[in-house]
Amino acid sequence: MLRHGVVECLGCGESKSVSEYSLLNRGGAPRPYCKPCHAERVRLALYGVTSDFLDLLLRHQRGSCAICGVFEEEARRSLHIDHDHACCPGRGCCGACVRGLVCSNCNTYGLAWYEALPPELRTFELLNGYLANPPAKQLRAEAPAQVG
Repeated sequence: MLRHGVVECLGCGESKSVSEYSLLNRGGAPRPYCKPCHAERVRLALYGVTSDFLDLLLRHQRGSCAICGVFEEEARRSLHIDHDHACCPGRGCCGACVRGLVCSNCNTYGLAWYEALPPELRTFELLNGYLANPPAKQLRAEAPAQVG
C-alpha cells in the first residue's frame, strides 16, 4: 500500500501522497482512506445511510436543496443530511428518520429555528410541506426495494 510516500485510497482508488491521509495510529501509519473518503465514510455512518441512498435522494431532489432549491454547486458546500431530531436527538441518527438533503442556510436558519417554535406559530407552508412529506419519505414510498 505504501510505496515512495504514495498510498492508494481504498475508497476512490486514487494514488495520493501520504499527506493526503490522516494518521491511523501513533506509529504514523496512514489510514486506508484519503481524508475526503474517510470524512464521507464517517458522515454515512453517523447518519445511518449509504452512499447509494444519498445518490438516489439527491437525484430525487434534482440535485438541489429540498427546501429552497439552491443547487449543491451554488451552495459551495455539500448539502446537509437533515433528520428528525424527535426520533434521534443530537447530530447522528438511525437512518430511518433522515428527511432530506438541505443547504446550510435552510438547515441552520430555517429548520432549526422553525422546529423550535410552538406548533401554533408554525404557519410557513413551505416548511410545513417539507416536514409533512420530506423527500426521503417520498423516495422510500416510490422505490422501497432500492432504498432498503
